[in-house]
Amino acid sequence: MKKVKFWVLIAIYLLLAFADGALTYINTPDLSNEGNPLVAKLGLGWGALAIANIVIFILFFAAAYYSFFKYQTKYTDETKFTAYCSQITFGRPDKFWTGLIPKHITPYIAGTGFAFFPAGILARLILVLEWIVVTLYTYDYHRFRDLYYFYVRYCSFERTYCGGRLDVVLAMVAFFVGVYYWLHGEFEKQLKKDAVTAE
Repeated sequence: MKKVKFWVLIAIYLLLAFADGALTYINTPDLSNEGNPLVAKLGLGWGALAIANIVIFILFFAAAYYSFFKYQTKYTDETKFTAYCSQITFGRPDKFWTGLIPKHITPYIAGTGFAFFPAGILARLILVLEWIVVTLYTYDYHRFRDLYYFYVRYCSFERTYCGGRLDVVLAMVAFFVGVYYWLHGEFEKQLKKDAVTAE
């Protein structure tokens, strides 16, 4: 089941990534309306956009693969969540709130790989939905006029409260929630092992 889940999530992410790219090309082939900083701030073109997306995907794919298939749960004697997290990353139970440079990097890699799925898929989904609204409006102004007016209000909210990138804001939230969920899952495995041992 873990293998199936992994590849299904990868497929969903890639499908959304390709849909985002295709809709971007349909609506702004010259990238004049593209919000990616590589284009909007640095003035780079399709080549840089494609390379950046491929590199990011490879890095996250490697981390996700490690998280799902290679990472081995670290068992400690800690019975508190914060102490457990501190122990597996800093090698001591009292650095959770004060530690800066981790002693053990593998839990960070595994947690990042796990959190990639909710964060990446959510971000891509938002971008695809935004482009779909623009595409529908361009295709048939009269039929989708009200939807587009809603989109304009949405964009105003996005610029005011999210710096124009709701996808990035929500992806960051999803990422940190995903890391926490993964860490808590690892902690739960330890508690279950302790319970079995005690019996």
